[in-house]
Amino acid sequence: MKLLLSLPLTIILFYCSQAPNNNETQTDCEWCGANEAPDNTTSNTVIAGKNEAGERIKLTGTVYKSDGITPAENVVLYLYHTNAKGIYPRRGNEKGNGKRHGYLRGWIKTEANGKYSFETIKPAAYPGRTEPAHIHITVKEPNKPEYWLKSYLFEDDDLLTDKDRKSDAKGDRFYHVIDLRSKDDLMIGSRDIRLRN
Repeated sequence: MKLLLSLPLTIILFYCSQAPNNNETQTDCEWCGANEAPDNTTSNTVIAGKNEAGERIKLTGTVYKSDGITPAENVVLYLYHTNAKGIYPRRGNEKGNGKRHGYLRGWIKTEANGKYSFETIKPAAYPGRTEPAHIHITVKEPNKPEYWLKSYLFEDDDLLTDKDRKSDAKGDRFYHVIDLRSKDDLMIGSRDIRLRN
């Protein structure tokens, strides 16, 4: 309480003005979004339309239960990322956590085989280049709270650190650093996902 009283009134007023009002649908969870998935969500999606500037990529894989063997059905993946300038672009009509994450976001719901795919653009690093370019991913399993997984990173990113590379075993199919390869008009990559216990 003493700390709060010592803060200048302008800082307190700024903080309070940032809190969502009761008329907003934005969640209190800064990174969540799986619960906002449309009813018609399928196992593949397009996040960035053909008119979005940037290098087009397609990522595929299979979602497995925690044993790393059994495909996981009815799992919602929520994905969001920056544009080719490293910002989360907004159109102004976003709802829920789209107000934070912008319009480059999408949802996937796995079928019995656990497979997923999405097409988008390769995001850029934040303008300050403080961390590698990435695609955020959260997971919502049936009857479990949403949780965060390691972001998709890209092998050719000069901002990758040794820590980024060593956080998973390279070559493991669950490795989150993606090596993109050219195919037709796309750069393609894969990552299988193992759910938590």
